[in-house]
Amino acid sequence: MYKKFSLLMFLLSVVGSVAAAAPADADTVRHSVVEHLLKKPMPRAINIDLHLRTALHANFPKPQTGKDETSFRFDYIVLDIHGEVTPKLSYKYLQRLNKGARVGEMDNLSSGIDYAWVKYQFDSRFAVQAGRHALFVGGFEYEEYPVDVYDYAGIINNISCYLNGVSFFYSPSATQQLGLQVLNNRQGSMTEAFGVMPEDWEAPSVPLYYSLAWNSSYIDNRLKMRYALTTGELARDKWAFYVSGGIQWQTCKVAAYFDAAYHRSEVDHLGVVRHMVLDSEGAIWNGAGRNVEYLTLTANLNYRFLKKWNLHLKGYYDRGSVCKASEQFAEGNYLSAWGYDAGVEFYPMGDRNMHLYFNVGGKNHRRCRLPETVTPRDMLRFSLGFICRLPVL
Repeated sequence: MYKKFSLLMFLLSVVGSVAAAAPADADTVRHSVVEHLLKKPMPRAINIDLHLRTALHANFPKPQTGKDETSFRFDYIVLDIHGEVTPKLSYKYLQRLNKGARVGEMDNLSSGIDYAWVKYQFDSRFAVQAGRHALFVGGFEYEEYPVDVYDYAGIINNISCYLNGVSFFYSPSATQQLGLQVLNNRQGSMTEAFGVMPEDWEAPSVPLYYSLAWNSSYIDNRLKMRYALTTGELARDKWAFYVSGGIQWQTCKVAAYFDAAYHRSEVDHLGVVRHMVLDSEGAIWNGAGRNVEYLTLTANLNYRFLKKWNLHLKGYYDRGSVCKASEQFAEGNYLSAWGYDAGVEFYPMGDRNMHLYFNVGGKNHRRCRLPETVTPRDMLRFSLGFICRLPVL
């Protein structure tokens, strides 16, 4: 492990020295490749971006295999097509090209497609959005570009957030927004989403989520708050409840936020607790989980100590428990874990389009002492790579 770490540090110093020697470029946030080649601006009715993240990852050990592993890996290849047809009508299509293409029976859409929506802005206050888009979740980690998040914390890492439905928005002022949302509460079948169902469980007649959101900003957008409340019937007479929120403080050099998310459900559709339980043959339980609670607390800090250099720190606590015993699930605390991310990022062009990064991420689990359970492996990973959101058109 020491030799691998030394090799990674050497590679980081080489990349850093080469990048530091690169000439600074103008801000290219919306200066696309096609605009550069044709030397004329393109209409904003269609924008095509390519999101890329690839890195050399060293895992000690890799959670899936339990063995140390070092390899180059593409974490994200994303095609993002968006634009404004008119000042009132906009759209977005976003697909992960390195994610499976299983079509869900509920919404008849590939699981690799995160966004496929249109939005109509009636006036400065009212808007409606329809199609596959993100479930309302309070907090700020959820709002970041996925390509920029090295490891999601707890609940956010396990929730099925891209779902089909409709959302309504009302903005009484430029600093306040209220949202009402109705979405499918799964993409595919109940078995795919929750595990093998007990024989006495029935499908709900209306398998939907109902969500409320409140977003606000203060002090010239330096202070922001995001809150959300969601409920839905996952199986007949078995409901889930989410409460989440976050607060962010941002200046020209510092951006920090604190998020909290609590989830309680009669069906373990997040799946973390039920995948810690063993069946009578010692294999991972493939049935549904019951009566679970999850709590995640996340703190994040970005410090832009130089124009092109950023320091990133994140820590989070993740807990999962069963609040009422049932057949296979004893009452008690199953998951108790601390996670962290720390790294440095270099932006050679001074904008958000591309940066090189070195990151250390890990998660340590407290051993679950309940019978017939298995505790997830601790994780430690060193990553050296680049992130690019390339405006193609």
